[in-house]
Amino acid sequence: MPTRFLSCNRCLAGKTWKQDSLVVNSPAGPIAAPDEPVRIGETEGALLVSFLSLFSLALLYVFRSFDANTLTSWQWVFQDDGFGGILPLLVLSIPLSLVIARTLPLEKYPLPVLIFTGALAVLPLWNMPEMLLDSGRYFLQAKYLAEFGPLAFLREWGHDISAWTDLPLTPFVYGLVLRVGNESRTAVQLLNTTVFILSVLLTFRIGALLWDRETGIYGGLILLTMPYLLSQVPQMLVDIHAMFFLLLATYSFLSALRSPGHAASLWASAVLTAAMLVKYSLWPMAALLPAACLLVSPRSQWPAALKRGACIVLPTVVTLALILFYKKELFIRQLQILLTYQRPALGLWGEGVLSSLLFQIHPFIFLLALCSGYRAWRAKDRCYLFILLFCLLISILDIRRIRYMIPLLPFVALLAAYGLKGIGEIRLRRLTTSLMVTTSLVILLGAYLPFFRMTSMMNIREAGNLLNSLDGTSVEVTVFPQEKSEGSTFITIPLLDLYTDKIIIARQNWPTAQPHHLSPFSPLRFTWQQRKPLWYGTGNHQLPAPEIQVRISSTPVPKKTDEGPVNSSLSERQQFTRYSGIFRYRSFVTVQKRLRN
Repeated sequence: MPTRFLSCNRCLAGKTWKQDSLVVNSPAGPIAAPDEPVRIGETEGALLVSFLSLFSLALLYVFRSFDANTLTSWQWVFQDDGFGGILPLLVLSIPLSLVIARTLPLEKYPLPVLIFTGALAVLPLWNMPEMLLDSGRYFLQAKYLAEFGPLAFLREWGHDISAWTDLPLTPFVYGLVLRVGNESRTAVQLLNTTVFILSVLLTFRIGALLWDRETGIYGGLILLTMPYLLSQVPQMLVDIHAMFFLLLATYSFLSALRSPGHAASLWASAVLTAAMLVKYSLWPMAALLPAACLLVSPRSQWPAALKRGACIVLPTVVTLALILFYKKELFIRQLQILLTYQRPALGLWGEGVLSSLLFQIHPFIFLLALCSGYRAWRAKDRCYLFILLFCLLISILDIRRIRYMIPLLPFVALLAAYGLKGIGEIRLRRLTTSLMVTTSLVILLGAYLPFFRMTSMMNIREAGNLLNSLDGTSVEVTVFPQEKSEGSTFITIPLLDLYTDKIIIARQNWPTAQPHHLSPFSPLRFTWQQRKPLWYGTGNHQLPAPEIQVRISSTPVPKKTDEGPVNSSLSERQQFTRYSGIFRYRSFVTVQKRLRN
């Protein structure tokens, strides 16, 4: 069916304009009179969307120097083959998207489609390394529970467990997974993939609850068009969990406003309390939920909605107050760090909102979100204002790093989905969404993933895989200081522990204070404040000498020195020296087996 994009039968003043006798003859036949609407056919619309998709991505590549992302800047992910390496795949994504748009039973079976597509997008990323050193901190916290149990974890949180500025819920969940899954990274990635897919489904349900099923479906699919977001799913971090709990709290709150019983309110209060124990940055985000009482509910139901909202919020406030009082010294210390270190440091670590919203997610999202405002203004849609409030937090809180925007990205996706509904023809909407998904996955798997696998963090993963293939139950790990980075190399020991099933023995004493040369607002300050856990052993214990030794350093360990071979009692030496040349922090790994007499 042809799609009507423009109509010439109304002038700017809103009056009908007709010219009955005007018919122009041409070799192709008569041209319609101006009182008939100008129509663009399905083919023309598909060509236009396909061209804009390729053109926008090519334009971003040309101006990639403006991407200030500190992990996946386009200046880095396209440094080798450039855009030409994935251009054929981007071109092939056009006919693939046409097939998907015509055949995928999206509206008929939304849940299976969203689950399958979400899993398909994330599973190839399971072989990427842990890219952020924060993963080592969360592994140490989670392993404490795996070693000593949930009660010990809750008792020692902030004491024997270095809590830094973290809240306990996600490390607690990770600890349960490590305890049940025998400390397997695969179990952690399965958990995070499940959490992400549930986030996609919750985005769909929120969109359907506020508007309609189709908007919700598009909102869930648009989450898959954010390469940076997808790259964080396999990581042992808290950001994906923060996104999930904020979405779950939002959906539970909205559902409770429409449910007359108390069970829904109690559930929403419990979920909201859990969300507040995931990350401090969720506190101002969750504080926006009561606005739904006025923006989502009809005016006639405001008194009842406010009463239900109070039944949700008050138990949450009381529960949090009791928890804060029980751990008041820890929370005071953490808030001091947040105010005196992290808040001013964020201004120095900033990446820029436009850089994040243009380069790290599909550029159509930003454009559709802008268009959604006009559509909501024309419809006087108050539900739109509720979602818009979350997106405005990016500007209000001056969030300049996309990592801290992750919990808010589903709301950006819902705005884009709302704007996408402004396209009148359903086939063109489906094609636009399919193109966004396929081209984003091409960039993720064709540029981001190869870049991740060329960083020095990949050395730790490969060394862990090698250790798992060697005989013996334990390895001895020695680390050397970083030469060009302010971070501590000791934080790589728990990362290696995450990859291997061997028992790790680290006889070195971990630093108890940060070095004097460390800058006051260094993003790696936390690496110097991690206590050495008991399970890695100490120099005072009589520990057997493992046959396998591992050295982690910022430079490759030389095979020989002027005095002779390095540690000649070892043989079967293997080094892992991948390095992208981008990051100052480096982790080169050397694995050797001790000679047998």
